[in-house]
Amino acid sequence: MATRKKTTAAPKPRKNALGGELKPVKRSRKTTKAKPSQPTEKKEQTSSPRPGLSLLEAAHQILQQASEPKTCRQLVEAAAKQGLWSSPAGKTPHNTLYTSILREINTQGEASRFVKIDRGQFTTTGK
Repeated sequence: MATRKKTTAAPKPRKNALGGELKPVKRSRKTTKAKPSQPTEKKEQTSSPRPGLSLLEAAHQILQQASEPKTCRQLVEAAAKQGLWSSPAGKTPHNTLYTSILREINTQGEASRFVKIDRGQFTTTGK
Protein backbone atom coordinates (compact mmCIF):
# COMPACT_ATOMS: atom_id res chain seq x y z
CA MET A 1 0.00 0.00 0.00
CA ALA A 2 1.18 3.37 -0.88
CA THR A 3 0.90 6.12 1.64
CA ARG A 4 -0.05 9.57 0.62
CA LYS A 5 2.07 12.44 1.53
CA LYS A 6 0.21 15.15 3.29
CA THR A 7 0.69 18.49 1.75
CA THR A 8 0.39 21.56 3.82
CA ALA A 9 -1.95 23.86 2.05
CA ALA A 10 -2.88 27.25 3.25
CA PRO A 11 -5.81 26.99 5.67
CA LYS A 12 -9.13 28.14 4.34
CA PRO A 13 -10.23 31.43 5.80
CA ARG A 14 -12.90 31.02 8.43
CA LYS A 15 -16.17 32.80 7.87
CA ASN A 16 -18.74 34.10 10.28
CA ALA A 17 -22.50 33.60 10.02
CA LEU A 18 -22.86 36.56 7.67
CA GLY A 19 -20.16 35.33 5.31
CA GLY A 20 -17.42 37.74 6.40
CA GLU A 21 -13.89 36.53 7.12
CA LEU A 22 -12.75 36.01 10.67
CA LYS A 23 -9.30 37.18 11.66
CA PRO A 24 -7.04 34.60 13.28
CA VAL A 25 -6.62 35.04 17.00
CA LYS A 26 -3.11 35.12 18.39
CA ARG A 27 -2.80 33.51 21.76
CA SER A 28 0.10 34.36 23.96
CA ARG A 29 1.38 32.15 26.70
CA LYS A 30 2.93 34.70 28.93
CA THR A 31 3.22 33.70 32.52
CA THR A 32 3.17 36.11 35.39
CA LYS A 33 5.00 35.73 38.60
CA ALA A 34 2.87 35.11 41.64
CA LYS A 35 2.74 38.03 44.01
CA PRO A 36 3.68 37.29 47.59
CA SER A 37 0.59 37.02 49.72
CA GLN A 38 -0.10 39.78 52.18
CA PRO A 39 -1.18 38.80 55.67
CA THR A 40 -4.90 39.33 55.93
CA GLU A 41 -6.75 40.48 58.97
CA LYS A 42 -9.10 37.95 60.49
CA LYS A 43 -12.70 38.98 60.79
CA GLU A 44 -14.44 38.58 64.09
CA GLN A 45 -16.90 35.72 64.05
CA THR A 46 -20.40 36.39 65.20
CA SER A 47 -22.20 33.83 67.29
CA SER A 48 -25.02 33.32 64.78
CA PRO A 49 -26.21 35.08 61.66
CA ARG A 50 -29.72 35.59 63.06
CA PRO A 51 -30.88 35.97 66.63
CA GLY A 52 -33.20 33.54 68.37
CA LEU A 53 -33.61 29.81 68.35
CA SER A 54 -33.70 27.50 65.38
CA LEU A 55 -37.01 25.78 64.77
CA LEU A 56 -35.54 22.47 65.91
CA GLU A 57 -34.35 23.98 69.20
CA ALA A 58 -37.70 25.72 69.69
CA ALA A 59 -39.55 22.44 69.07
CA HIS A 60 -37.37 20.69 71.66
CA GLN A 61 -38.10 23.41 74.20
CA ILE A 62 -41.86 23.21 73.53
CA LEU A 63 -41.89 19.41 73.80
CA GLN A 64 -40.06 19.57 77.13
CA GLN A 65 -42.86 21.72 78.52
CA ALA A 66 -45.66 19.67 76.92
CA SER A 67 -47.37 16.76 78.67
CA GLU A 68 -48.36 14.93 75.47
CA PRO A 69 -46.86 14.26 72.02
CA LYS A 70 -47.33 16.94 69.37
CA THR A 71 -47.36 17.08 65.57
CA CYS A 72 -45.01 19.31 63.64
CA ARG A 73 -47.83 21.69 62.70
CA GLN A 74 -48.66 22.12 66.39
CA LEU A 75 -44.99 22.69 67.20
CA VAL A 76 -44.61 25.38 64.51
CA GLU A 77 -47.77 27.16 65.69
CA ALA A 78 -46.67 27.00 69.34
CA ALA A 79 -43.21 28.34 68.48
CA ALA A 80 -44.76 31.27 66.62
CA LYS A 81 -47.24 32.01 69.45
CA GLN A 82 -44.54 31.91 72.13
CA GLY A 83 -42.22 34.08 70.03
CA LEU A 84 -39.45 31.48 70.00
CA TRP A 85 -39.29 31.31 66.22
CA SER A 86 -40.84 33.03 63.23
CA SER A 87 -40.89 31.90 59.64
CA PRO A 88 -39.04 34.35 57.37
CA ALA A 89 -40.92 33.33 54.20
CA GLY A 90 -41.28 29.57 54.31
CA LYS A 91 -44.44 27.99 53.01
CA THR A 92 -44.08 24.59 54.71
CA PRO A 93 -42.01 24.95 57.88
CA HIS A 94 -43.78 21.95 59.40
CA ASN A 95 -42.34 19.72 56.63
CA THR A 96 -38.86 21.12 57.27
CA LEU A 97 -39.22 20.48 61.00
CA TYR A 98 -40.46 16.94 60.38
CA THR A 99 -37.44 16.19 58.21
CA SER A 100 -35.04 17.74 60.71
CA ILE A 101 -36.44 15.72 63.60
CA LEU A 102 -36.28 12.46 61.63
CA ARG A 103 -32.71 13.24 60.53
CA GLU A 104 -31.67 13.76 64.14
CA ILE A 105 -33.36 10.52 65.22
CA ASN A 106 -31.67 8.55 62.41
CA THR A 107 -28.20 10.03 62.79
CA GLN A 108 -27.95 10.18 66.58
CA GLY A 109 -29.99 7.12 67.47
CA GLU A 110 -30.24 6.74 71.25
CA ALA A 111 -28.59 10.14 71.83
CA SER A 112 -31.38 11.94 69.96
CA ARG A 113 -33.48 14.54 71.79
CA PHE A 114 -36.67 13.37 70.05
CA VAL A 115 -38.73 10.18 69.93
CA LYS A 116 -41.33 9.36 67.31
CA ILE A 117 -44.41 8.13 69.16
CA ASP A 118 -46.92 7.68 66.38
CA ARG A 119 -47.34 8.71 62.77
CA GLY A 120 -46.34 12.40 62.71
CA GLN A 121 -46.22 12.74 66.51
CA PHE A 122 -43.09 13.37 68.49
CA THR A 123 -42.06 13.81 72.09
CA THR A 124 -38.79 14.49 73.81
CA THR A 125 -36.50 12.00 75.53
CA GLY A 126 -35.84 14.41 78.37
CA LYS A 127 -32.24 15.12 77.36
